[in-house]
Amino acid sequence: MAEVRNGEKLVEGQGGSKADLRDGLQRMIRVVLSTLNAIYWRYAGFVSIVVFAGFAAMMVALWHFRPIYNWDTLAYLATAVLDRMGGDAAQIHAYAYSTVRDAVPASDFAELTQVNAYRIRQFADPNAFLSMVGMYEVKWLYVLLLKGLIPIFGPMAAFDVINGGALVILVASIGLWLRSTQLSGYAPLVIGLLFLLQFQGFAVTQQPDFLANSLLIAALLSYDRRRDLLGSGLLLVSVLVRPDQVAVAGVVMACAWFLRDRNALAFAVTFGLCLVAYIVISQSLHPTGWWPHFWFSTYQIQEDMAGFDPAFSPVVYAKAIASNIYRSLFLNTWFAAYIVALGCGGYLYFRNALSDRRRQVLLLAMLLAIAAKFAIFPLHDGRIYFSPLFVFFLIVFAGLQEKGRSSA
Repeated sequence: MAEVRNGEKLVEGQGGSKADLRDGLQRMIRVVLSTLNAIYWRYAGFVSIVVFAGFAAMMVALWHFRPIYNWDTLAYLATAVLDRMGGDAAQIHAYAYSTVRDAVPASDFAELTQVNAYRIRQFADPNAFLSMVGMYEVKWLYVLLLKGLIPIFGPMAAFDVINGGALVILVASIGLWLRSTQLSGYAPLVIGLLFLLQFQGFAVTQQPDFLANSLLIAALLSYDRRRDLLGSGLLLVSVLVRPDQVAVAGVVMACAWFLRDRNALAFAVTFGLCLVAYIVISQSLHPTGWWPHFWFSTYQIQEDMAGFDPAFSPVVYAKAIASNIYRSLFLNTWFAAYIVALGCGGYLYFRNALSDRRRQVLLLAMLLAIAAKFAIFPLHDGRIYFSPLFVFFLIVFAGLQEKGRSSA
């Protein structure tokens, strides 16, 4: 008999057949996905190798086919020949600009020299250009590498060689860490996290940030694997590339003491060495000084840094903080990611979800290091906070995976 419902006749079995069709499709999808999942995890180690190889090939292709030319390229070239040319402003200026002009398309060179008043002044005034060198010279190891590589590979290729070395360090450190934590199968997600944190924004430019971030990531992941001597060595080298990484070393030391890490003394020694390196570098070259550099980079660009030494102003400091929070929200992803990281940290703490003491130290240190770096020098660029954020999320994921395995 046909069933009557709301004035309509339904043929017996009609509703059931439709439901059966949906159930059948769902069962088929589950079978297919389960099969693919089993195949994937059977070859997860091989897949991770392919993923990282593809990632490295993509980065090399980007450098070659879609390079991004940063104004800092000019400043680093000038710094690399500063001693050799005896500080002659006109000669150094001519070398830097002619080198870049010969290597980049005309449209890119016009952008580097004509896009705003600052770049116009630097292009027209060798003395103003030379006054910027002190802010770049402190990247001591990066400049030293350029000095050694330029005679071998040429000025512009030297930047790519350094980025190539940074890529090797990054891939090797992440790959080894994933293998040691039995998470190699998650390599695609890790690559996705890199780009979510805007890794590409600094990895394809001629700046020390790729190398500095790669070294710091390698150092922190070495600490997570209890390779403390290796981690300390890498952290010290990262300070030689970017002296502001000393803030990370100091926060890690403080957190290791506070949470009673067994190797707290080793972290203290590491911080001491990093601090000495920072002081020597910042005082032995042509130091700009923290506040003039702060003013220039976070508050108001100066076209000539010669003799620029403003008095400290709490108002300027507060405006710089507020302005760069605003720019971080609308131009970058790191600030939003940091809020998510704070939430993750709170969840782990109040749920007592992470029992490993070293990981507790590292997670707390990463959260505090980001806050410390922003408070000391509030740049909105994600490249400054990339390493602590990236390592934080890696360790959170690893900790949750281990907890899941132990409770299974």
